[in-house]
Amino acid sequence: MLEKITHILFSTKLLMPDLIFAGVFLIVVTIVAFTKKSTQSYNLFNTLTISVLISIGFVFYVFLGFMDQYFDAGIVLFHNLIYLDKLSIFFKILVTVSAIFVILHLWIVGYKVMAEFYAIFLAAILGLFVLSMTNHLLMLYVALEMVSICSYILVAINKSKANAEAGIKYLLTGATSSAVMLYGISLLYGMTGSLQLGSQEFATFLGQNPSWVANIAAFMTLGGLLFKLSAAPFHSWTPDVYEATPTPIVAFLSIAPKVGVIVVIIRFLSALSIDFRLIMSIIIIGSLLIGNLSALWQNNTKRMLGYSTIAHAGFMLVGLLAINEFGVQSAIFYVATYMFITLAAFVLVDLLALKTDSYELTSLQGLGQENIFLGLSAVVIMIALVGFPPTVGFTGKLLIFTALWDSYQSSNNQLLLIVLIISLLNTAISVFYYLKIPYFMIFKEAKVGAKRYQLGFFKKGLLFIFVFMIIYLFVKPDTLMKLIESL
Repeated sequence: MLEKITHILFSTKLLMPDLIFAGVFLIVVTIVAFTKKSTQSYNLFNTLTISVLISIGFVFYVFLGFMDQYFDAGIVLFHNLIYLDKLSIFFKILVTVSAIFVILHLWIVGYKVMAEFYAIFLAAILGLFVLSMTNHLLMLYVALEMVSICSYILVAINKSKANAEAGIKYLLTGATSSAVMLYGISLLYGMTGSLQLGSQEFATFLGQNPSWVANIAAFMTLGGLLFKLSAAPFHSWTPDVYEATPTPIVAFLSIAPKVGVIVVIIRFLSALSIDFRLIMSIIIIGSLLIGNLSALWQNNTKRMLGYSTIAHAGFMLVGLLAINEFGVQSAIFYVATYMFITLAAFVLVDLLALKTDSYELTSLQGLGQENIFLGLSAVVIMIALVGFPPTVGFTGKLLIFTALWDSYQSSNNQLLLIVLIISLLNTAISVFYYLKIPYFMIFKEAKVGAKRYQLGFFKKGLLFIFVFMIIYLFVKPDTLMKLIESL
């Protein structure tokens, strides 16, 4: 008993930043309950949330150095329920950075949201922190449900008809994927007698089952993760939710849950003692084809970016299909840099909507001629989404394709070559819809009587930060890659 209590106290000490963040969440809930809605309270909540996020991000950065100095590997906490390592801390930092930019987007563009939004937003981030430390299937389910429930509320928080419809579709798809995942977990537990990923029992007993049975169970367990990743076949909610939901919330859903999910998928795949590449390849190919081919026909920029997210979920998994260290590092690099690119894309379409009151492509005509900064920013962001130089989107795709090619050469598995070819073809397909935005902005004549709207310093400044990071990480990718290699 003394040993167990000592272990719990040790675990609590190492998770103190997360526990303090949970305490701050409770304080925010209390403030929300006793604060009247006004412009002053709105500014207060934005300031408070950003301050909390910057503080916790700094703590995690310091803690990353602490882990590097005192621990060579990860630490198992709370009797195998939590696994704390440098990788999980790095992903917590990514989640925190994305959350900071989402609040800045919300504040600078001028969205007015309910005070309850901030409490739910912090709860979702706390769930992602727990998710990034998951190495146990029970904790995986609990953390994922915490993130999912908060996401459902965020989508429907505006109470409009469109939001309600999107929220219901999101909820039904999420509930289905959650049920599939829970059944897959029960199958894996029945096969292995363990819920601990990476344990000797899990690997040994899973490999003793028929390959097709183990593959089906593993795929079902991935259901909830693929849902948050917007990957096929759990992608159907994405375009409707993206179109109906306020853009800052969509920006958050487009990257933060994916960051948390990717680290879990990395651990899950490394724990499997079966060949899971066929199902992974089907998921990747399905996501790429559905996302890119559907995006070609879209006239709404947010809906187009929704289908784009499905395709990028496939690209994120390409590096993991390589099943080697470089593949994992390239996938992490892709996710980290995609964060800046996708957040930039949603800020861009929101700033354009301020000028046009519409998210339709035709409303963008001539805006690049009227505002050169917006036109150039659109070119940089869209070619980054395609994966062209001189943007970090090119570096990210180059790394995941190189990792997959190296894996093909070492294993001579034709399936990997097929996935690589389809990925390259889909990159080419994406050119035709991503470049629609700068095409309409720069080469189309402006509509007669179109609304003129001058962007302020802070709006331009936020967009400039993203554009700068997109180009800077192309010029100096080692800045990020060396950090990833040290994890």
